[in-house]
Amino acid sequence: MTEDEARQVELVRAIEVEDRQGGLLTREDREQADAYARSAGAAGSGRKAQDRFIALRGSFAATRLATRHPGIAAMLARSRWPRWLSLALPLLALVAGFLANEFGTGKRLDLLAVPLLGTIAWNVLVYLWLLVTALTGSGDRGAARLSRTAARAAGLGSNRDLERGTPLHRAIGAFQERWAQLSAPLASARAARTLHLGAALFALGLIGGIYLRALVIEYRAGWESTFLGPEAVNTVLTAVLGPASMATGVAIPDVAGVAAMRWTGPQTGGVNAGPWIYLYTATVVALVVIPRMVLAAWQGAKAFRLARHFPVAGREDFYIRRLLRGAGGPPANARITPYAYHPGEETRRRLAAVLRDALGDGAQIRFDEAVDYGAEEGWITAHPPSPEDDYHVLLFTLSATPEAENHGALADELAARIAQDAPGCVTAALLDETPFRAHFAGQAGLDERMATRLEAWRSVLSSAGIVPLGVDLSHEADEALAQRIESGLLPDGALRG
Repeated sequence: MTEDEARQVELVRAIEVEDRQGGLLTREDREQADAYARSAGAAGSGRKAQDRFIALRGSFAATRLATRHPGIAAMLARSRWPRWLSLALPLLALVAGFLANEFGTGKRLDLLAVPLLGTIAWNVLVYLWLLVTALTGSGDRGAARLSRTAARAAGLGSNRDLERGTPLHRAIGAFQERWAQLSAPLASARAARTLHLGAALFALGLIGGIYLRALVIEYRAGWESTFLGPEAVNTVLTAVLGPASMATGVAIPDVAGVAAMRWTGPQTGGVNAGPWIYLYTATVVALVVIPRMVLAAWQGAKAFRLARHFPVAGREDFYIRRLLRGAGGPPANARITPYAYHPGEETRRRLAAVLRDALGDGAQIRFDEAVDYGAEEGWITAHPPSPEDDYHVLLFTLSATPEAENHGALADELAARIAQDAPGCVTAALLDETPFRAHFAGQAGLDERMATRLEAWRSVLSSAGIVPLGVDLSHEADEALAQRIESGLLPDGALRG
């Protein structure tokens, strides 16, 4: 999956998680996105086919969102890495190096002054820091900071095109936060590539400026220091320029020669700077230009690979599992049978919504008429299980005291009929906690009461091989509840893929 495809997928994820009412991306939109992804070449199996399905679906849904909310397109554009920065920063570094006052004052080349000696020292420190962070792994923490800096440069943190406080505004905020985390390695590679290239070009500009001026001006190389003597200066120059001296054959003067180069007045001391320019050029190229270009190429290759194979979540992620259920063919059919309980319209709507969160947007949810207390035997005969159902869910209220001869008998008979007539169907039971919570609201020991009642239900339904799951349907369900229902309805293999 490419970076742009992953960006669209993460945007749609944020919208779907926030927009449970379907105001921004309707149920029809989501089903159409599934159908488009299935029909647009996402055939096959395996991780590649799954990524292709997710990418196609995200593209369709993101396009649909952008046509309705123009601010989304502008926000996505700002979320991309600013390409101008990758060019502007290295070019500015080249110009800065060319304009640097590498000769100090007048026609002097101070062998101990910045920026020549300072540039070499700074880059050596950078290499040491890179080595330490590579060994300790602390560079990962810096990646997140680099990502946030890049996000601000790109204008990612600005939602000025969107009305504040709306579901869309909250969804975009969640997307921005998650995208900054996911794209941190890519942003880090791009930033590192740009900085390494900038450092190499600064050094080239520095050397180029020296040679350009040296064509028309004779520079005199020398040194002066308050604390260092000729012996110390000779040691420093040998340590820094010694390898270049051996490679080029340009000799470094001995202590007496270095002492003779000391500036003793405005016009006295120093020697022709040509040999020293050669030594510094060879040293800067070897210690700065070449290593930095290699590091820039390495980080550039890393960024290229990440941008074209962006790491995204697989089936270990609940949202991805839910989407992939729409990739395999017909949507799931879930049948809900309330027993001795008459859920209201709002309760039914919330339960259907959370089941679609767990089973996929295209899941078909069907409610039976409530079965009256004591009428379970006749109901089973009149309403046999259907082989077309993937899930048959008994819906009870936690307020009811479970009885083996009624609740248990219904569960036992239904499980036996399904095993015989619809073996592919999953039998489950949900306990609506809402009436129980409302009845004991404000009283001490509510959690203990609920745990005791739930244990009683488990005991009664255990003979049917059903583990009931308590659900609170007094408010809009969240992803955590959807995951609990998913784990209760789906076999473990389906969760792993």
